[in-house]
Amino acid sequence: MSTKVLAAVAVTTALTLTACTDSPPDDATATGTATSPAVDCGPPPAADVTSPEGWIGYLAEHPDSVGLVIDDGHGNVVAHRADDPQPLASAVKVVHLAAYARAVADGTLDPAEQIPVAEWERWYLPDTDGGAHPAAMQRLGVTPEGTVALDDLVTAMIQESDNAAPDYLRDRLGDDALTAAAEQGGWDDFAPPTMLGNTLGFIAPEDTDADLWDTAQRYANDPGFRAEIHELLQQPDVLPDDPYGEMDRIQRDDNAGTAEQLASIHRAIADGSFGSGADIARGHLEWQPAPPGTEGLGFKGGSLPGILTEAMSLRLADGTVATAVILTSNMTEADYTAARGSFAHQGLMFAAMTEPEIFDRIRCAV
Repeated sequence: MSTKVLAAVAVTTALTLTACTDSPPDDATATGTATSPAVDCGPPPAADVTSPEGWIGYLAEHPDSVGLVIDDGHGNVVAHRADDPQPLASAVKVVHLAAYARAVADGTLDPAEQIPVAEWERWYLPDTDGGAHPAAMQRLGVTPEGTVALDDLVTAMIQESDNAAPDYLRDRLGDDALTAAAEQGGWDDFAPPTMLGNTLGFIAPEDTDADLWDTAQRYANDPGFRAEIHELLQQPDVLPDDPYGEMDRIQRDDNAGTAEQLASIHRAIADGSFGSGADIARGHLEWQPAPPGTEGLGFKGGSLPGILTEAMSLRLADGTVATAVILTSNMTEADYTAARGSFAHQGLMFAAMTEPEIFDRIRCAV
């Protein structure tokens, strides 16, 4: 089987905070939407997705395929296509996390509950997640025959970006719990996606129902259908003729949202306005040590062929909360592969939340 594209769906979840080193340009006129004072703008740098500096150039060269919103926590905001729906990839899992956190907070779920790994793996489609699920299993020290604590399963969803966990949570909590959690975070009209259903629609469209969630549930509950899909994955021509275009179409149909919607729920979790469960969700998103001089950095991104997404919240020492979201789609295979190799956009986003010069340069670029 050709796994070139399927293997590329994993997301590197460890944060890469490389600094922008070049000085900002100092002439011309600023563009973009922001609440900070006008600044002089020069030509953007050359586009290069392997460096934070080059990402500024990429944003300038691809205005129609990027949505972003950056809030430095001090009243300065830059936004570009912030209300236009974009493919979300695994960045959407923050909603599943929020629903889980609310359920734990109100006593509906016990984070220490031991879940049979087999129940988790009913939603797992092997060899389609870039190794995220096996990596989570290894980190947690669990086996297919054993059990896993519910809270550990949730860590796999956030840290390794496991795709089976969000569908397990959706099945267990129900769609109303997910839409309510999204609304609590300021995201209205949320439509729950299915990670498994998206992948099934990508590799087996002839076996996929109009409702992708119906297909995902069939896979989880019908061992015969599951075996058919596993056999299909062994075929050499399993991928569509235009995998990047097909993935974009499926995501826009089943897993789309705006930069502002993602920023809203991350902000609500970070500053506590989300309410009950905010501290639980925050603890999962801030699983890496806080950068020096800050109280905590929460993040969840995603990647699929041609799609790269990231959302961050930064709790600053002065009590303010900064947020940054960048949603990128329609990337060429070369740019997508290079971007996933560096994740330099993460460094740019962190710098934009903490360095006024970089904030202004992004404002100029968009």
